[in-house]
Amino acid sequence: MKYKFLIIALIIIVLSASILHAEKPKSKALAALMSFAVPGTGELYAKNTASSIASLATETLLWLGYFHFLQQAKWAENDYKKYALANSNTHLTEADDLYYELLQDYYSSDEYNNQVRLYARNGLYYGDWTQEEFKQFLDEYLYVGDQAWNWGSTDVWYKYGELRREKNKYKIISKFTIAGMLVNRLVSMVKAVQSVHLYNKGITKENTVSLNCGYDHILQRFTLSLEKRF
Repeated sequence: MKYKFLIIALIIIVLSASILHAEKPKSKALAALMSFAVPGTGELYAKNTASSIASLATETLLWLGYFHFLQQAKWAENDYKKYALANSNTHLTEADDLYYELLQDYYSSDEYNNQVRLYARNGLYYGDWTQEEFKQFLDEYLYVGDQAWNWGSTDVWYKYGELRREKNKYKIISKFTIAGMLVNRLVSMVKAVQSVHLYNKGITKENTVSLNCGYDHILQRFTLSLEKRF
């Protein structure tokens, strides 16, 4: 009888140790959330190291590309501003984006000012503008004095447009890298969920412990057996 109690106690100890050391199933939702925050971490959580490294490397390259193209856009902006100051006969050393946009759209400030005056006259003669409103509009929108510009050559003017488009090109490419980051997150989330599914499926098989109980009719006694799959 004493040995039976020892055997039962040993079985209980083995079962308890198996339960304590068995790897617990991982959460698919947590893995997906981790991969959305930082691509690759969800796969790492599911112990899929190769997939994790690939996602993290892709994310790193995308961020490096993003900052690279932003810097290129900044350099291109500095280039066209310096070019405008040197070739458009303007005397403004600092101006807002609207001013540099007008330099691209109009060959000279006279051409632009003519459009402004025409618009103001239409408001005065055919609209309900007062003489004071007419004057205020011209004072606000006309570019005269140091603000005036004239490119002097269409080739020089077209070159400025090319420099402006160069900056816009880098800005657009930087936005594509952001789209790439979103795609990388979605792919990483899918791979993380799949990795968790395979992981949970694997530990279910590895940590299977079965306790079999039966009755031997020949020997007229109960039998007890413990089986653990490693």
